[in-house]
Amino acid sequence: MRQFSGVIPPVVSPMLAPDQIDGPAVGRIVQHLISGGVSGLFVLGTTGEGPSLTYQMRYEMVERTCEAAAGRVPVFVGVTDTCLAESIALAEHAARCQAAAIVAAAPCYFEVSPQALGSWFDALATASPLPLMLYNMPSCVGVVLEPAMVDTLSHHGNIIGIKDSGGDMKYFESLCSRHRDRSDFVVFMGPEERLAEAVALGAAGGVCGGANLLPHVYTSLYKAAMRGDHTAIAEGELLIRRIFESVYYDDGGQMKLIPGLKLAMHELGLCRPVVAPPLSHISEQHACRIRSALPQLLETSQL
Repeated sequence: MRQFSGVIPPVVSPMLAPDQIDGPAVGRIVQHLISGGVSGLFVLGTTGEGPSLTYQMRYEMVERTCEAAAGRVPVFVGVTDTCLAESIALAEHAARCQAAAIVAAAPCYFEVSPQALGSWFDALATASPLPLMLYNMPSCVGVVLEPAMVDTLSHHGNIIGIKDSGGDMKYFESLCSRHRDRSDFVVFMGPEERLAEAVALGAAGGVCGGANLLPHVYTSLYKAAMRGDHTAIAEGELLIRRIFESVYYDDGGQMKLIPGLKLAMHELGLCRPVVAPPLSHISEQHACRIRSALPQLLETSQL
């Protein structure tokens, strides 16, 4: 089975309106990312606003991304849903579009036992025509994928890894140590500011939202981490902190990652700054700060 590694950005979903995908923008973004050296594309994740999109938009986003990628890099498709049948249907659509794998977080709303949750993932992996990557995202779904359950699921023949966005480094280190020597199960880091640290712990790579804007910053950081270049790592992490300060956080210190990122990408001519409800546009003060910071971010990233 193919093993994945490197920087696989969670692709933003460009929109003409909250209920309409911007098809040409998908192509621009895919080309921008591939030109930046990414190792894959992850659509319909958190940064891609997957749960907020209509089913028609989700299917179209998969179609257009796979078409634009044209096999140059693997495409991962988020199929997280409260309905198992819908997750399986989207997995089947992703397979028809020649995606490489699916990604799924725990279904939210009903509180279920760890055994029931494990059975849900087992059923999805068994029914899916594509391999499944688990997604630990407790801040969004309210459930932590416990290491023991991950261990059990990791031996399913169609489950290939886990993306951890929980932010608990002890948990992440545990995942890496438990699966470090395996070739059939990989661990990916979600929080982009911890990419280099994750690689040092044995992670296969990172799913970095900021790579939508400056992909080469994250691919260069990954390569620096792989070769242990501490000077280059420090430079890359400093630039990422500047992205957080200027693009992700508003003037009140609140995280506005997705609308801020889309506004910055709009300034580069990649997509419109449209987001789907319940997200909303950033303030004009935040927008001005992004516009002011972008020239220096671009200049520094090209040094």
